[in-house]
Amino acid sequence: MSTKYTVGSYLLDRLKELGIGHLFGVPGDYAFPFFDLIEKTQDISWIGNCNELNGAYAADGYARIHGIGAFVVTCGVGELSAACGVAGAYSEQVPVIAIAGHPPKQAMESGLNTHHSLRGDFSGFTRIYKEFTVAQAILTPENACQEIDRVLEACWLQKLPVYIQFPKDVQIVPAQPPTKKLALSEPVSDKTQLAALLERLLPLLSAARRPVMLVDIWVGSDHLIELVESFALKSGIPFAATFNAKSAFVDETHPQYLGTYPGDVEGNAVSQLIKEADLLLRLGLQPLESNVGRAAFDLRSPDVVDLRIDSAAIGTSDYPNVTLRDVLMQLSELVPHRQFAFSSQQARTPSMPFEPQHDTAITQDRLWQRFGQFLQSDDVVVVDQGMCSAVMGIPLPARTRVMTQYSWAAIGYSVPAVLGAHLVDQSRRHLLVVGDGGFQMTAQELSTILRHELNPIIFLLHNSRYEIENAIRPDGFKEMKYNEIQSWNYHQLLMDFAQTQEPLGLCVTTESELETALIQAAQAQTEGKCVLIEVMLAPNDLSAYVADILNKSLERQRT
Repeated sequence: MSTKYTVGSYLLDRLKELGIGHLFGVPGDYAFPFFDLIEKTQDISWIGNCNELNGAYAADGYARIHGIGAFVVTCGVGELSAACGVAGAYSEQVPVIAIAGHPPKQAMESGLNTHHSLRGDFSGFTRIYKEFTVAQAILTPENACQEIDRVLEACWLQKLPVYIQFPKDVQIVPAQPPTKKLALSEPVSDKTQLAALLERLLPLLSAARRPVMLVDIWVGSDHLIELVESFALKSGIPFAATFNAKSAFVDETHPQYLGTYPGDVEGNAVSQLIKEADLLLRLGLQPLESNVGRAAFDLRSPDVVDLRIDSAAIGTSDYPNVTLRDVLMQLSELVPHRQFAFSSQQARTPSMPFEPQHDTAITQDRLWQRFGQFLQSDDVVVVDQGMCSAVMGIPLPARTRVMTQYSWAAIGYSVPAVLGAHLVDQSRRHLLVVGDGGFQMTAQELSTILRHELNPIIFLLHNSRYEIENAIRPDGFKEMKYNEIQSWNYHQLLMDFAQTQEPLGLCVTTESELETALIQAAQAQTEGKCVLIEVMLAPNDLSAYVADILNKSLERQRT
């Protein structure tokens, strides 16, 4: 068998350079030469998924922890199946590399009506991906290595997905190994613009008596949160996080951390502190419907400072080509520590001890109270949409990471995502919170989790319906028949998927059963077992946290 160095070898070497140790997806004949190389490589493991959409979701979950992820699929049916997952990564600024094996160049150029083609037309697939990737490459023998470098650098630097169309014959074209590293250095600020910004900003900080920082998701996308926390500690300025930033590695035990900002909510302590601030620093703010009130993304005033990833603004003055990284580093050096009139403790609500009530049915509110106390430092918690979003209101232990698709909001994302996240770091405990409706979307990936002997603890909320859809109606909560789903024996499904593994499946209906299950789950997880706890919940039961958020959202829509 030939061991010559090819374009496929080159792409694998570049993926290794990015630290990618796992590739997701579904094999297909148009990518067989590349898959053969993956099989032989020592440094990258193939993680076959049950379908291409799950592969894209798994690569997304992998990227959120590792910094970048990739999947490989085949032409047409494979790449279109994965497209929703790539669009979600684009929406949430997650760097994912989509690699699609295609027929040989000559077949495509001649319009040959091959399988997986649109009657011989292959151009539509690239056009579709152009809508939600930052860079695309159609590889040829002449441009392959140069184009691979271009799109991978764009993926890393812009923190957005990219697309590589990889014809079957190009995969085996001879190539030379890379002679230099990828150009992955972060951009630097324009010195003149940075100086002008600091000249305006430093006096504002000095004069402020109630400054507050609001951190959003793009800070997490660029892994700047440590700089934010360091600046907060040195300056004494407190900071809050948007819902999205809950998944940005924010350490909620930080002495300057206020809590999650829910928007302009009457009576909420964090909302009140944001509203009363005489200087608001918005860091990496994403224009999203939940970021409203005093921190509305369209607000421009002299006491609002926007520090974006690559630009800044104070009131109506813009400062292009200024990076948030450079600004934070400069502020940490130049801003002295001060004690401010209010403390971060004002915004924190101490959790009440959970005392299980024997034979009392589990409710949403009681479940989340107990779940919060079950969490440990350094946990990774992957959360699906709908009722599961109550997790966002729980105070987190130190260095706990919450992962969710808050803006794209695709139900079912979480099951493949926990697979990807878990493979990055198996030393941390991983928990998955998913509703029965979302689970039914991507349930097959449970078998992949078992196949690779991963041991997450899965909390599956069983109420036999898309309850969130009943709750978000503009005319108020209403039970609709079309939101009902077939019930499964979910905890038994875990056992059915298992072959040589010995997972633990449990079903609980009362608080005392939940308490026993948590003890069993913690022990089983330390033994390397995957655990699924099926939590039976009554229909029409909303947590107070979710109900409040939905009510405020509906009020904003009406106004």
